[in-house]
Amino acid sequence: MVAAVVDIEVRSRVPGRSGDDLPTVLVRLADEGTTVRELIRRTVEEQIRESRADTARSRRILDRQYGSDDETPNGAIRKPPADPDATAEAARAHRAFARGTFVVFVGGRQVADLDEQVTLRRGEPVVFLRLVALAGG
Repeated sequence: MVAAVVDIEVRSRVPGRSGDDLPTVLVRLADEGTTVRELIRRTVEEQIRESRADTARSRRILDRQYGSDDETPNGAIRKPPADPDATAEAARAHRAFARGTFVVFVGGRQVADLDEQVTLRRGEPVVFLRLVALAGG
């Protein structure tokens, strides 16, 4: 039996920001079932591929989505732009997810663990949502 190939649209959002988010990407999977860890890895790879034309912009939006407060105090990026390395960025995204820097919603349900199995269906939304502190609160 041949596994079905499924393309999943993944959107990444940072509340309060518009126009400078990571690109919405199509992640191609060999099967509808995968782990959150694999979904994040494949998404980060595709985000890098989609945004490679502008290294500085790519670095800025990857830092904003997956960077920790220690890496980006007050949102300021202090390192020079470099071509993102997919393996390193995926590892950073995994750490960010584990710390609660961003959350993942699959089909409207928040997933909680990197090793959680998820079933992805064409047309169901997948959203990576960066969590940000509320001003004054």
